[in-house]
Amino acid sequence: MSIWSSLDPAFATVDPGAAATVTLKLRNTTDLVEEYRIAVAGAPAVWAGVEPRALRLYPGTTGTAEITFRPPRTPDATAGGHPFAVEVVPTEQPGDKTVVEGQLTVTPFTEVRAELLPHTVRGRFRGKPRFAVDNLGNTRLTASLTGKDNSGQLGFELHPANVQVEPGRAAWVRGRVRPGSIAWFGQRESHPYTVNVMRSGTEPVEVEGVFVQRAVMPRWLLGFIGMLVAFAFAFTIAWFTFKPDFGSKARDGGMVPVGNPLSLPEGQKPAKAPDPGQEPRKAPPAGGGGEEPPVGESGERPLGGPGNRLLYLSRAAPWPDPPEPGEEPATWPFPVKSPGFEQVGDEWKCTWSSVRYTLCGMKDAYAPGSKTTFDFWVRSNGDPEASISVIFDWNFDGDKEVLQRREVFKAFELEPNQEWQKYTEEVGLEFAEGEEFRDIDGGKLSVGFWVRSGGSPIEVRSNVPQDQEMISAMRIPYDPR
Repeated sequence: MSIWSSLDPAFATVDPGAAATVTLKLRNTTDLVEEYRIAVAGAPAVWAGVEPRALRLYPGTTGTAEITFRPPRTPDATAGGHPFAVEVVPTEQPGDKTVVEGQLTVTPFTEVRAELLPHTVRGRFRGKPRFAVDNLGNTRLTASLTGKDNSGQLGFELHPANVQVEPGRAAWVRGRVRPGSIAWFGQRESHPYTVNVMRSGTEPVEVEGVFVQRAVMPRWLLGFIGMLVAFAFAFTIAWFTFKPDFGSKARDGGMVPVGNPLSLPEGQKPAKAPDPGQEPRKAPPAGGGGEEPPVGESGERPLGGPGNRLLYLSRAAPWPDPPEPGEEPATWPFPVKSPGFEQVGDEWKCTWSSVRYTLCGMKDAYAPGSKTTFDFWVRSNGDPEASISVIFDWNFDGDKEVLQRREVFKAFELEPNQEWQKYTEEVGLEFAEGEEFRDIDGGKLSVGFWVRSGGSPIEVRSNVPQDQEMISAMRIPYDPR
């Protein structure tokens, strides 16, 4: 063995969003000057940084390298123990590589977000809101939901009233709001209410909503019925009180014809009927002028959104050139537990993957002021609870082991009609972490999709030629160099 190594400490604990450092000690036990390359393997490798990444040691000398873990404060930094390994490979004698094992424990944290969709529901007899409970922490969430209103005039039904949500997932709760009494006539009445998401040992999360109760019959209909009743009453009185007096001059003598024959002014003749082949005259437009107003410029959204550089979503990667005319579009189903949200095996490398679209070897200049935009066509398999998010992972330096920036966009709720729907950046950016945008020198862009809710896969349309409709494309804040 040409190397002695140790890890101090071998077991480390870190809070999500913070950092923990372990020290690797190496000693050259050979008679040669040796350089050792250091790499981290295992699930925590995506959070690890090694400084320095290579050590050059003379015979009998000792060196150290620091390995820093920075797990993000997101659901993919799952609470609990994560084993890892540090691989040390000598340059001169690569066959004498050694592996040091350790374990990183990520502490749990809880973050809950609740949404009411829609915020305002309307109805005459009941309203049917839906509640989304998002687990943004890294441990399983167990919560119960209750509804209340300050006036005591509403009744609530929540199904289910208790939920368990895995990290990074969401649970949907169907609600039913009933008014205490029916409003037959009158104006709309607004009833504010609150739904509490309660967990053990913590303050409840409150979600406020409004139920607008409509009258069964509007006020104008009541007035119209009153007018009809008054008219019928008046007509009945007139019918019984009015006595018409009809008479005839035929009894008084013979009838004398009256009236004059039709005459025309002198010098004029009756007008002729128009010739069937003659084009009728057109009346001038109102206001004079006779010219139609000019048509304004179109404000249509460009393909891929209002971003900068256009890339098409091909069968395997975001690609600068569109598919050739005549190619067949591709449809990829993303599973419910989508591995496209994590760095798994070869999916982050520059090889084809069924869950990631990756473009490698990019050499682009950052365009300040622009942002990531997209038009992605997606559809569900008839699941009424289906929703999806898109994830953009960036590497600026070409290092396959380092994820330097991640953008996650908010969930897009799909209709269960199994038709294609356009998912754009207008839903809003949920979060972005890592480094700020900068020039790319041999780096890469990876696009993944995250099935946020529902129990069936969601399909994404790609590789669509320009002569067809529903093209999945994106624009990135870069210019090619």
